[in-house]
Amino acid sequence: MAPIRVRYIVDDVDATIAFYTQHLDFIVKAHPAPGFAVLQRGDLNLLVNAKNGQGGAAQAMPDG
Repeated sequence: MAPIRVRYIVDDVDATIAFYTQHLDFIVKAHPAPGFAVLQRGDLNLLVNAKNGQGGAAQAMPDG
């Protein structure tokens, strides 16, 4: 099966990492910045973005 990627926009990336790793057996695949992380469990990758701050999650889509 091909990997599945789901983007989550959250208030607190660190709290999200703690919850998914401690309770749902995800691993941290990448955490290159405070406002972004990739969590993995099997073929599922969660792309976790802070809703405020740098990166695409804080920016409006081109169509508004």
